[in-house]
Amino acid sequence: MYSQRIIGDQQGKLEKRLGFKLTRYPLDKVEAWVAHLDAAYDHDKKLLRRALTPEEDRFILNETLLSTIDYLYHSQRYHTIELDAMEGGGLGHLHLWGSQRIVLKHLAKWQDEDQYRVAQKADAIGTLVACHKARQLGMTALSRSLSAHRLTTVPGVRVLAGSVDEDKVMELYTRDKTILDNLPWWLKPEIKYDEKGAHIHFGKLSSKVLYQVGSQKSGVGQGRQFDVIHLTECASWPYPLTIENDLYPTIPRAASTLCILESTAQGRVNWWHDFTERIRIKGSYRWRYLFIPWYAEEKKYRFTPPAGWKPSDIAILHAKKVHETSPEWIGRAVMLSPEQLYWWESERGDAVKRGVLNIFLTNYCATPEESFQHTSSSAFSPEILERLRLQATVGESYDVRLGGL
Repeated sequence: MYSQRIIGDQQGKLEKRLGFKLTRYPLDKVEAWVAHLDAAYDHDKKLLRRALTPEEDRFILNETLLSTIDYLYHSQRYHTIELDAMEGGGLGHLHLWGSQRIVLKHLAKWQDEDQYRVAQKADAIGTLVACHKARQLGMTALSRSLSAHRLTTVPGVRVLAGSVDEDKVMELYTRDKTILDNLPWWLKPEIKYDEKGAHIHFGKLSSKVLYQVGSQKSGVGQGRQFDVIHLTECASWPYPLTIENDLYPTIPRAASTLCILESTAQGRVNWWHDFTERIRIKGSYRWRYLFIPWYAEEKKYRFTPPAGWKPSDIAILHAKKVHETSPEWIGRAVMLSPEQLYWWESERGDAVKRGVLNIFLTNYCATPEESFQHTSSSAFSPEILERLRLQATVGESYDVRLGGL
């Protein structure tokens, strides 16, 4: 679904069985087909107004099959979302940001690894992701899109969506409904039950999504199994141990399993701090660590600097830290553009004036270490701690041999 190698293999098998090649239509062609086929369908009666032509049947079959095997093809043509302000707002097609493509690239890699384990007669472990991130980089939108794709293309899928409170859970439900309600009729599954903010059950497809609130004391997902899990704002959950103690043991060890826990930092020495840093530093045989820094989406945080602007010393140190650490987090060395650096310097300056530099560094972090800030007063100011972090050099590993071994 995410790995191009696996998608290519599945497409080849389908084409061999069908006796014809599947066509990857560009978005404008898909939109024209959707409008054309929509006119042939009575949405009130849920019946065709006329018989479909062989060409129309072929297009529907083509899109249904490609949608099933290829998440990216399906989502960028058929998923409708609330667009970010930088995209003009309103409703529109999902166009992946740079930050979201980083996530999808890792999902493809981990899917390949699990597929290889299965091919070697080893047990699959699924894809379990602890995503620690800066603020508003599209992780929730991507995760709801991933969940909706599974719900509408694979029979019998069980999905769990959860967040810290009822308002956040309702946001997840609304995102899902926006996608589901705007699917074309031939890709839209029959809905059997739909209780707002609680659950959606699909009839013939036998898939379902359950929405749960993190403030409940009873175990999240306890006593059930889910193939796809997405929890948001995990650092703010009042009873976070239910995630590890109650939910984790129920997660299936299957190649089809997808579990995404996402959050920004909320202080230090708490469950999310311990959980993510444990996975990042010590590793885990099932959990995969993912950090998304503030600059991962180049169009999101930027502002045109005035003529003659020169970055401050602290901004230069920050840009240097980004250049040093970015290969680990986004796979390439990043030199911040003047627009990005001016935005960062300006927002940081405002945060210092308001006495909330620690909150700014949490929300717009460049490294995991920078994200975990003290929420209360410290013996050292956030400015001093920030400068010390930025001036510290990246550690190097050494191969130490003792006694001639």
